[in-house]
Amino acid sequence: MTNINNLQSVCNDNDQRGKKSGTKFLIITSVDDDDDNDNILSCLNQTNDETVVVNLNDKNIINTQLNFNKNNKRYLSSMEDKILNNDSKISIIKRRKADLTCVICEGHASGYNFDQISCESCKGIRCNIRYDVKQKCQRCRLLKCFESGMRKDFILTPEQKLSKQQRLEENRRMRSAQQNNFVSNIPSENTNEISNIYNKLEPIIAISSSPSYNLTDVDWSCLQYIQNAYLSALQSSPSASSVISLELAPDKMSAYMNTLDIQNFAAVKLINFIRQIPEFEQLDEYDRLTLVKYNLVLLFSIRHALTFDVTREIIYDDNMNNSVSQAEEAFAQHCKSLFILCYGYEFNRLFMSILHTIVSLVDSDAVIAQLLMLNMIFLKGLSAIDDQETSLNNNQSVFHVHSKYTDLLFRYLIERTSFNAAVIKMIRIVELLIKIQRLSRDFHRYIKSKIDVNYVNPLMKSLLHLA
Repeated sequence: MTNINNLQSVCNDNDQRGKKSGTKFLIITSVDDDDDNDNILSCLNQTNDETVVVNLNDKNIINTQLNFNKNNKRYLSSMEDKILNNDSKISIIKRRKADLTCVICEGHASGYNFDQISCESCKGIRCNIRYDVKQKCQRCRLLKCFESGMRKDFILTPEQKLSKQQRLEENRRMRSAQQNNFVSNIPSENTNEISNIYNKLEPIIAISSSPSYNLTDVDWSCLQYIQNAYLSALQSSPSASSVISLELAPDKMSAYMNTLDIQNFAAVKLINFIRQIPEFEQLDEYDRLTLVKYNLVLLFSIRHALTFDVTREIIYDDNMNNSVSQAEEAFAQHCKSLFILCYGYEFNRLFMSILHTIVSLVDSDAVIAQLLMLNMIFLKGLSAIDDQETSLNNNQSVFHVHSKYTDLLFRYLIERTSFNAAVIKMIRIVELLIKIQRLSRDFHRYIKSKIDVNYVNPLMKSLLHLA
């Protein structure tokens, strides 16, 4: 009774304080008689927004509410743990996917495959190794190489590669030193004496049951004479860069004429070189004229290869020194641009390809190029132009000279490399001559269709059969 009265007084006090609206709690601790009920009703009937009555005597209600609260707390706690766990898992997965590395090819991995971290390519165990597949497994590629027949024992370590390169350089240095020492010991009092020894060479290849491919003293004298003759021919006439101007041609026909004038200087030097060869001078005038007229143009490629810069793809003009001046550099660039302007980029690429082949065959040895030029000038039927080639008066003599230089070239290649390597190079030389024939034929047809022959200088007009 006392508790309810106190509660009623609290309610009345609150009502008199401005009759503010709100939620009010009525807690019943005990009910003894009807007066208590009236007091309760009086509190409930007051003008309040909401009144909550809590009966502490009702144990069922209290227990139910306590259990409900406990369940809510437990549910909220479990939900909070799940959210935290999911957030941590997402962060771990994102971090791991970005950091995974394939244990097979060491590329970016996508996850676990067959109990190992691997990429999409390697999880198939047998990767597809093809040229059109960008992501190739290095392990499967290596296995496929071995299955295709590649030798595992041929794989060299960096130390073995360096040792092999050093051995090759040492062998090359020893051969060069022996050759230079031998040639330097040959007496060279005058050119006539060397020419007399040179003339004693047998023009016909001697065929025996046990042929010897070693170069004799006479052979080395011959090679020395050829080198001196070539250097003498280079110095016999001025270079094209010292005569031809770098000014732009006023028209296309003038540009064509400039290209032919540049080749005219090369033709003069080659003729001076060939005329110093005793066998050539021993032929009659008609045969000499025929060989020069039909074969000399094909020698241009061999001569240009001796001064060809494989990196920049330009041809220097008679560069006998290792250093190149700025004037020679500018002239070489001018000639390249002029050639592309007149004959097109495709024709220039074909010519550059032939020069690269010659450089790889010659291997920085001018003697091979000089012997090859002599071999070609005495080769009847080398020309591939459309005009009918005239016959020679002395075919047998020309054939003997050609055979002699072929034999000398072959034995010199053996001296420089080996028998098998020399055979391979001779086969490649035959292929090269066919390419040069095609290039010369196409060049002749193009010139004939584009140029007015009245403007061509006499020597090039004869060599290109434009007369």
